[in-house]
Amino acid sequence: MDLDEILSNFGLGSYQVTVCALMGLVLMYSNISPLSYAITASDLKYRCEIPECDIENPIYDPVWLNRVVPFKEKNIQPYKCLKYHYRQSNGSDVSANNTCNFEAFDVNSKEKCNKWVFGETERTIVNDFGIMCEENKWKLSMVGTINSIGQFVGIPLAGFISDKYGRKFILIIGSVSSAILGTARSFTTDYYSFLLFELLDSMASSGVYGATFVLGLELVSPKARVTVSTLMGCFYPMGAVIMGFAAYMILDWRIMLRVLYLPGLLILGYAWYVPESMRWLQTQNRIEEMAKVLSKVAKSNGKTLPSSVKEALIANTKANANATKGEDEHQLSCSKLLSKIFSSKEIFLRLINCSFCWTTITLVYYGLSLTSVEISGNKYLNFMLVNIVEVPAFLTSWYFMERFSRRNTQAFSFLFSGIGCIMVNVVPTDYLWMKLLMFLSSKYAITMAFNTMYVFTAEMFPTELRMSLFGIASMFGRMGSMFAPQMTLLSAYFGQYVPILLFGIISFMAGALAFLFPETKDQKLPDTVKQAEFVGDV
Repeated sequence: MDLDEILSNFGLGSYQVTVCALMGLVLMYSNISPLSYAITASDLKYRCEIPECDIENPIYDPVWLNRVVPFKEKNIQPYKCLKYHYRQSNGSDVSANNTCNFEAFDVNSKEKCNKWVFGETERTIVNDFGIMCEENKWKLSMVGTINSIGQFVGIPLAGFISDKYGRKFILIIGSVSSAILGTARSFTTDYYSFLLFELLDSMASSGVYGATFVLGLELVSPKARVTVSTLMGCFYPMGAVIMGFAAYMILDWRIMLRVLYLPGLLILGYAWYVPESMRWLQTQNRIEEMAKVLSKVAKSNGKTLPSSVKEALIANTKANANATKGEDEHQLSCSKLLSKIFSSKEIFLRLINCSFCWTTITLVYYGLSLTSVEISGNKYLNFMLVNIVEVPAFLTSWYFMERFSRRNTQAFSFLFSGIGCIMVNVVPTDYLWMKLLMFLSSKYAITMAFNTMYVFTAEMFPTELRMSLFGIASMFGRMGSMFAPQMTLLSAYFGQYVPILLFGIISFMAGALAFLFPETKDQKLPDTVKQAEFVGDV
């Protein structure tokens, strides 16, 4: 009798539900770090101050603005740092009808300004650190790149640490460290110290999602995995929705960060209630602790833990140890890890395919999120809507994973996302509502792929390497999130349709490759490399 059979006999009790709900709160919190830069480093509406015309408490868009400030072609927005040269006049600077005397401005001569009028009361690093004008916009996009680099470095490190010290360890340490670093970032006084804390926060928090997800997944039976993973996943986008609401209400990036990050210190209390992963405990031969967790699970289901279970767990642990020829799995060095990966052609090819799919998911997912500014209206509301659409996407993936195979759900999610992206370019511009529907449909589908991929990745790799390979695959995935901010440059040079078309093409490629994955629905989680090689061969 192995752990999956034991958990299947117990069912899904109140203790497991409570722990998984707590995991959901951590997932909600973990969405702050990778997306906070969308608020803190967001550009603002501003234009040059015109001292000859602006009076006390000037407004952003007076009726005379286009007479004194050049406007961008094919855009209703004025240049942020350019104004027309003012020619000295003996007359009044204000005309008789109390409007600006625009005849005093030379529309053929432009000059830069060093004072601005803002169209919003919001404070971001733009006005706090003086990051004005087009030539400094790279500093804003660099924040997102630094965040992605932190995740790129932090995810595999978190995977190795989690496999050695436990899922619970990385969950608590990563969350609390992120809370401290994120709060410290709100007190920075210059751009480069802000970047440093952005990097450190991203590194600290990058492994929290994966460890939390796997911890919850390993606590329940195979039948309940999809339900639990989907419901926990619904918490994740709500973190971004709450952040958007907080930003809308507070309008100050420093106060917003403190309000959002400080509650993360409460996760330290998880040390006294949340159990360690039973599968990880089993690989460490810590059967006594594992039995205590199983006793709590049994009690919450109105059952008792039979004495024979402990002996069965010991026997199963020894069998797995013999299958791995006595290797010390929980202390795998980097060379041993690589040796295990390359020794199995099936696992190696699976890892490459998985890494490409992860890269596609993050590129399309974050790329669509960044292009969501095309949606007219309040930017905070847009931010919340683009994220809240992920909740029904999570529930939809749950339905399809329950009714259909994991492989088909994964593949068709990619394919439908690709169709949505391509249709955005095909639909005529006169049908804006249809373009918006296709855009949201693509985000909807790629979110389904995201959710399914987490389940798929956890189920297709063995326990002894699960978090390490999970970390490697998602590390490569972060390359997509690093490329996503650069899609705006691609759009500027080659046209707005190019990034969306690229998203559609690579989504189709990932959908085709997803058919090569093994089917893992209702399969036992493999503990060894040999077991993982034969996953789906039933």
